[in-house]
Amino acid sequence: MRCPVCEADPGSHSLREIGVRDGTVIFYTCPADAKRYNDYEGIMRHYEDTFEERIGDGTPWIWVFDCKDFTLKHLVEINVSIGIISLITSRFLDNLEKVVVVNPYWIVEFTMNLLRSFMSEELRLKIQVASTPENESYLPA
Repeated sequence: MRCPVCEADPGSHSLREIGVRDGTVIFYTCPADAKRYNDYEGIMRHYEDTFEERIGDGTPWIWVFDCKDFTLKHLVEINVSIGIISLITSRFLDNLEKVVVVNPYWIVEFTMNLLRSFMSEELRLKIQVASTPENESYLPA
């Protein structure tokens, strides 16, 4: 199922599948690329529908979270992050292999520290921080 908001205006939200490697679905998110980064309900619907369709059957997955150009305007929308954490924890955590945070810097570290209290220990242990996505072996060949 395609996101109706993104159908009408591509790039409204930032979540897309970038490949499958050894049966593991790889998703990519970059909040700075989302035109409607503050559309809580639309983003939650987009994530839930996408995850349900692609990994709802227990398919393993990796989430690449790209922080390039992440700014205070994205931090202010922390409710979006809390909603996504809740969605993943309640429905898709068992088949999540890892979350790879790329292009982090001080504001991202600050945001992650704020969000830690909303994460289960299991989710926290699956988060890895990398410098750039191009150098990581999890990306499709």
